[in-house]
Amino acid sequence: MRNLKVILSIGLILIITFIAFFPCLKNGFINWDDDRYVTENTIVQNLSLESVRQVFASFFVGNYQPLTMLSYLIDYRFSKLNPLGYHLTNLILHLLNSLLVFWLIYILTRKISVSLITAVLFGIHPLHVESVAWISERKDLLYALFFLGAIISYLLYLKKENKQRYYYMSIFLFLLSLLSKSMAITLPLVLFLIDYFVKRKPNKTSLLDKIPFFILSFIFGIIAILGQVSSGAVRGEGIVSFLNKIAIAGYGIVFYINKLLLPVKLSCAYPYFEIKNIFLFLYPLIIFIIFLVAVILSTRYTKKFIFGGALFLITIMPVLQFIPIGETVVADRYIYIASIGIFYIVGEGIFWLFTNKIRHLRLAQAFTLILLVMIAVVLASLTWQRCQVWKDNIALWSDVLNKYPNVATAYNSRGAEYLVKKDYANAYADFMSTLNIDQKYYEAYFNLGSLYSSKGNYNEAAKFINKTLEINPTYLKAYDLLTAIYGRTGKHSEVIRICKRAIQIKHDYIPAYINLCSAYGNLGDFQEAIVYGEKAIAIDPKSALANMNLSIAYFYAKKYDLAIKHCDMAIALGHKVCPKFLEDLKKASRHQN
Repeated sequence: MRNLKVILSIGLILIITFIAFFPCLKNGFINWDDDRYVTENTIVQNLSLESVRQVFASFFVGNYQPLTMLSYLIDYRFSKLNPLGYHLTNLILHLLNSLLVFWLIYILTRKISVSLITAVLFGIHPLHVESVAWISERKDLLYALFFLGAIISYLLYLKKENKQRYYYMSIFLFLLSLLSKSMAITLPLVLFLIDYFVKRKPNKTSLLDKIPFFILSFIFGIIAILGQVSSGAVRGEGIVSFLNKIAIAGYGIVFYINKLLLPVKLSCAYPYFEIKNIFLFLYPLIIFIIFLVAVILSTRYTKKFIFGGALFLITIMPVLQFIPIGETVVADRYIYIASIGIFYIVGEGIFWLFTNKIRHLRLAQAFTLILLVMIAVVLASLTWQRCQVWKDNIALWSDVLNKYPNVATAYNSRGAEYLVKKDYANAYADFMSTLNIDQKYYEAYFNLGSLYSSKGNYNEAAKFINKTLEINPTYLKAYDLLTAIYGRTGKHSEVIRICKRAIQIKHDYIPAYINLCSAYGNLGDFQEAIVYGEKAIAIDPKSALANMNLSIAYFYAKKYDLAIKHCDMAIALGHKVCPKFLEDLKKASRHQN
């Protein structure tokens, strides 16, 4: 009978969760990191030993997440740039995570109903839409998969015979979780919490078996900080006061609990939170203290509330801005694992209500059952609607601005989509709105430069691109666009100057070498063009454009054999060669021979 209940519970979790998130499968890519992770990422689009090496040796968007990047490589191998494949992978991972939540709570409590309630709430809550519907947030789903697997393996290590293999399996899964997202570093503290919950006595063994976990956490914590520093995501605020940090952390905790209990006005971007007066500091701090005291007092009666509360606090800790990173103080995706603690408390509360034999609770039990079903329907409906918000860029960023009209990123991102659609009026309006909120938003200046360039107003375009580089001299996309603008207007000496600045920033930046080859060729200095063309080929021998530009340089330098060699390579790599150039090249080669 118990096995049947478990099977039915698993089926219910999968069906409800799949239905709630089904609209995600119809969504496209979003211009918020999906380009950097997938659609414009040449590494992801070439499954090979070299690309695998690169994903394990590089930071991506300021994060070290090789397993996540490897999953994109595999997705691209089968789906190319069809978003359905990526969304389906995300949804499958979320379904697996929902089942792991059920399994974890069941191992801890042996209560099917508590496990079911916790897993269903985890599966259908609209706060998790961002982690599932956003292709770029695959790292959340993967890290959670291995994180939950590591906890379950650790529990089996504590309870099973031949337990050593489960211990090693827990360490291995923890490593995979860290390789998916650095937020997994909290696991060692969660394992101490597990010890407390299952009444494992503190001793030498219980301390020693955590050492490998802490070592891995320390290593990947350092790597995570280095990645954020390298991307410029760590805000330069100097030494933020201790009270200010506590206030921001308290605000975050209150925000997440509030959104879990009342998931309204959800957004992919929230306004930046600043402590401007003592009341903004006191409010979240007082709420947090009340929550903490309530959890601690509950230990007189049960460990369940302190377990759920501590699980929430421990796993949310890395994103409470003790180290100020980026503009995001709070985000829906940050609560993915931490929400399990709150959902578990809810599950235990409902279980107590239905198993308590107090006479007057029967009416309350019936009411609670009806209410529980209604809540599940409402949450699933909200998730269904929220998934549709992520269908495209206009819908996503308009949703943000309808709720929070002062988010600069939303205006800029929506404007970028209008620009792609050649809706220049709306694009211009959104970019100017971005700058009205933040005059140093360099990407808005860059987008205005792109807009004017698309309209053929190159002088105005160059002004905005130069303004971009004035604010952020390391923004390589600005160098590329400025190079294109100067190339179209015949300012080849300026192209050379700009490209050499780009190379100073990134020594192996192949677009700069390709453009230098072209610019020197346009100035008639074919020997210098060959030098930079060869450097481009050395960086990426499979660049079709680099091979084509080098072929042209060799042609005008009258080295026809080499020109033919690189022209053939460019054609093999998919470059469309001008028929007249190909004819001239063959004639010159025959004449020379």
